[in-house]
Amino acid sequence: MNRRNFFNQSLKGISGVALATSYPNFLFAKKQAAAEQMFIGTPVLPEYLFEKGIESELERMQSLAGINTVMTFSHDHVFRQYRKDFITKETAEGEPLTNIWVRTDSKYYPNKKWTYQDPDTKYAGRDILDELQEAAAPRGMKVYARILEPYVITGAIPGFEEMAEIDAKGEKGNNVCFNHPEYIKYWEAVIEDLVRSHPHLHGFKFGQERGGPLLSSLGKDKIGTCFCEHCLKKAKERQLDPEKARKGFLEIQKYGNAINDGEEMVDGNFVRFLQILFRHPDVLAWEQLWMDSRDMHKKRMFQQIKGINEKVQVGWHIDHGMTWDLITRATWDYDTMGPYSDWLSVAVYFDSMGRRSKGHYERNYQKILFGDADEKYSYPMYLSMLGFDPEMQPSLEEHRAKDTSFSSDYVYQECLRAVKNVKGAAQVYARPGFDMPGYDCDVQPEEVYQAVTKALEAGVDGLWCGREWDELQEKNIVAFDNAVKDWKKKHH
Repeated sequence: MNRRNFFNQSLKGISGVALATSYPNFLFAKKQAAAEQMFIGTPVLPEYLFEKGIESELERMQSLAGINTVMTFSHDHVFRQYRKDFITKETAEGEPLTNIWVRTDSKYYPNKKWTYQDPDTKYAGRDILDELQEAAAPRGMKVYARILEPYVITGAIPGFEEMAEIDAKGEKGNNVCFNHPEYIKYWEAVIEDLVRSHPHLHGFKFGQERGGPLLSSLGKDKIGTCFCEHCLKKAKERQLDPEKARKGFLEIQKYGNAINDGEEMVDGNFVRFLQILFRHPDVLAWEQLWMDSRDMHKKRMFQQIKGINEKVQVGWHIDHGMTWDLITRATWDYDTMGPYSDWLSVAVYFDSMGRRSKGHYERNYQKILFGDADEKYSYPMYLSMLGFDPEMQPSLEEHRAKDTSFSSDYVYQECLRAVKNVKGAAQVYARPGFDMPGYDCDVQPEEVYQAVTKALEAGVDGLWCGREWDELQEKNIVAFDNAVKDWKKKHH
């Protein structure tokens, strides 16, 4: 059974596929293929390309790092949710930027307001994908589009207010519900327009950077979602009891708040957490329902894109949370992704991993879930459970003293985990992140070289150069390129 047919049947409930090839043989073959022709891409912001000049920047990408694929945003409403008062991005001079970077065709949209571009924003009316393709084609470079899900209701996209999640208390949340029919229609319209209007498009990536309801309920203001009519219908199909799930989420919130307020759990924090899960097992099933609903968006996109243009390589942003969140790993595992993926972009941002994982540990594990143990024991255990050797990573004290990057072994272990679990059903492209703004890690070329080398040793099929091209120091781009060249020489 081929992967396309498997995908179609998987939507009907069929799961699992056998792989006859042993992993060592498979990895050896991958290394040989990688040495001959390797995917080397870079993500870049559209405004950066417009400001610097598309042709000159493509020349720079090729000369410095041998880039053969360029990926940029077609829609970037997501950035509004990280800005004060949800205002749009601006130029250095304070001029507002558009959030839609391609020309749209209103015939694909049931709600014409979804195509609106403020004519007063910079670059409105231009099409970054068309202009990029015109410059990339003569250079033999491929063009990918990308979108990050704008899941927070900011007013940037008309009508999202009516698609809000409903929490366990019956109140509207700030996030959009995956299962709302209008939300599904929105993405169907965007994808239809994007792929049909850009027949030259080589690839597309979609990302979702929001975690499930379980941890969001753990002693915080937020409470488990979603209990709207559309999610309740899906829950009924799975024979889930929404009232039991509601009670469980409320108990989890109560439990986390009690610990944060100084209350001691008689049987210990972790045992008490397990007690809640055993007494309210629908919480776990609801968490999986939420994650499956999130994934169903990607499955629909894959099928829709392939129905329009089978040549478009469809991939997903495997966000950085996958590398530090144990519960995300349990509910969103690599070995289920192959049937609806051509490729996976695995974020291994080794420079920001220190601060990010420290924050996640401190919020959810240090005092709450692993609060029965002193942090000198629980933090190494946390890293060990993630598959990272605590002896090879900076200590908690070092992370607290200053931003400290993770070692290249972190990149190796996470890439190897992805490669082993995907089992060749999709391409794995590592995305080592370095030189990220806001982090004072002072990453040096040798660290970049080692991270790239370790990703390749793990058996990845290709690489993305950095988190964003505009962030990178030239010395570190050169180190990235040297690592790739040395790898190719070694395995030619």
